[in-house]
Amino acid sequence: MMQTAPNIDAAIIKAAQYVQATWQQAAMGAIQLPGATTPTVNIGLRQLYADNIVLGNQVRGVNSVSQRIIATKKIAEQLENGCGPWDMKPMLLNGPKARVGKNGRYNIIPFRHGTGSSSAPNNNFKTMPKDIYQKARQMKATVQQGNRLKYGGRLTGTETKYAPGKNPTSGYQHKAGRFEGMVRVEKTYAKAKQSTYLTFRVVSEKSDPGSWIHPGYQAHHIAKGVENFCRSAVEQMIQEAATHDLQEAIVTIGAV
Repeated sequence: MMQTAPNIDAAIIKAAQYVQATWQQAAMGAIQLPGATTPTVNIGLRQLYADNIVLGNQVRGVNSVSQRIIATKKIAEQLENGCGPWDMKPMLLNGPKARVGKNGRYNIIPFRHGTGSSSAPNNNFKTMPKDIYQKARQMKATVQQGNRLKYGGRLTGTETKYAPGKNPTSGYQHKAGRFEGMVRVEKTYAKAKQSTYLTFRVVSEKSDPGSWIHPGYQAHHIAKGVENFCRSAVEQMIQEAATHDLQEAIVTIGAV
């Protein structure tokens, strides 16, 4: 029996890295895999999922060696298996940016709006209507001054055309239209200026019980899709490595 199998050891690491990279690309929505649903959730959540797909410890048995690839964040489980609606208030009111006022805990939540431009920093967010964008881009900019924002213009009068909607899960009637109060936050870099379009909404302990209900996620089965997609390539890597190790062992035995 071979005491060492250097080619197999190297192939296992290479195969694990291949599976990891494929899984990360699938989690980001960069590739579509048979049997898996391509995620279209917020780019930040996809990035969180992808960044936490890591190589685990190598496990050695008497006649075997294996390498684990794991996803460590809760969002991975939620996107993989799906999950039902939940109330976001406890999370938002206990987060690092939550504050305490005379009426209890509250938090100011920014919502980012996309412009539809592939070169824009907010192109991964839901695109605002063209008429809203045309008005918003002409507003006086809101700029960062130290740790605070110096506000410029605010978009108003949008609710005639874009009336406040309802939470699709709880049926709660929102009090403000989606684009009402939008600001244009401008940042200056060495060679360019970039604008981000935001609206802000307040969540507090007094917020309606149905106002911050997340609809949940459908099951995406990304990991299973990765397994099926990568299986043949991984098996080929290991088989070729095993053949090389066997050939080298035979040569070594013959030289003894």
